Amino acid sequence: MRKIEDISALDIEIILPHRNPFLLIDKLIYYNSDTLAVKTSFLVKREGVFVSGDTLSAAGLLENIAQSCAAKIGFFDWLNELPVKPGVIGSVKNLKIHTYPKIGQLLITEITPVTEVLGVMLANAVVRSESGDSIAEATIKVAV
Repeated sequence: MRKIEDISALDIEIILPHRNPFLLIDKLIYYNSDTLAVKTSFLVKREGVFVSGDTLSAAGLLENIAQSCAAKIGFFDWLNELPVKPGVIGSVKNLKIHTYPKIGQLLITEITPVTEVLGVMLANAVVRSESGDSIAEATIKVAV
């Protein structure tokens, strides 16, 4: 089993199959080995494919949430020396978007797994601004 001292120094492309311009996570910034919760960060950039005008679209927020789930799965697979697996969104429930983040805004996305069975994870997701303001939330099912 691998170990890591500074999780934020981990190259996100090691644990995710996504690549620019479709990469909507910059860093994995937190994990909890007991609850299996993770947090990711993402700086909204002008050149992003999900940016419309000066804001990240609803599709971009949802993709950030899905990629944060994938980062959770990929990180724990990486720790266990397993290959990165592509995944798909199975369902999204109770998506609430409180505000659309603007270019230059740093997003912190927290994924808290509810259950994981046979490669399917059900998780609660919360996206916040760097100052802690709620941006979006959802319950998401992801299959790998």
